[in-house]
Amino acid sequence: MTRNLILSVLTGLVGAALLHIIIVLALPGWAGRDAFSRVVGLGETGQFYSLANEENPTGLANEDPHIRSAVCRFDLSANPVRITARTPVPLWTLAIFDDASDEVYSMSDRSAIGNGVDITLVTPAQMLQLRRNMPPALAQSVLVELSDVEGFVVLRAIAPETSGERAARSFLSEANCLPLVFG
Repeated sequence: MTRNLILSVLTGLVGAALLHIIIVLALPGWAGRDAFSRVVGLGETGQFYSLANEENPTGLANEDPHIRSAVCRFDLSANPVRITARTPVPLWTLAIFDDASDEVYSMSDRSAIGNGVDITLVTPAQMLQLRRNMPPALAQSVLVELSDVEGFVVLRAIAPETSGERAARSFLSEANCLPLVFG
């Protein structure tokens, strides 16, 4: 009985040690495969990058032929970031993700103020500064307060019919994701 107990405990300890070693050795292979790391690999902050299959090495593209997507990485450490897109499209959605690739905010054309996208991403300190002295240009902008200073935005244009394809591509190509400089 005691011998069986000792053998069971030793087998468990050896198995746990082996599993631990395998996980530790495999961990570097998994690092950098999250969505944020893939978006960082696309290029600089403040620019939308198309997620079309043929142009995109990240694997973040949507396979749906009626949806066109673009992604922009942002950094709020110095300034707020304003996201705009004005070309009329039948439907659009926007999702904001933090640097852990967790969705923290989303909206669509149905919940926007006016036509197109006009969103300003801010930290809590930047929000206080804006509330004290709101620039007239931001009067219709949706202010989104984020606790993390880095993340990315995914903008999607939906073209349910082939005739809307050109507008969807134009909507994404003219979209801006630029730091807002206070003057």
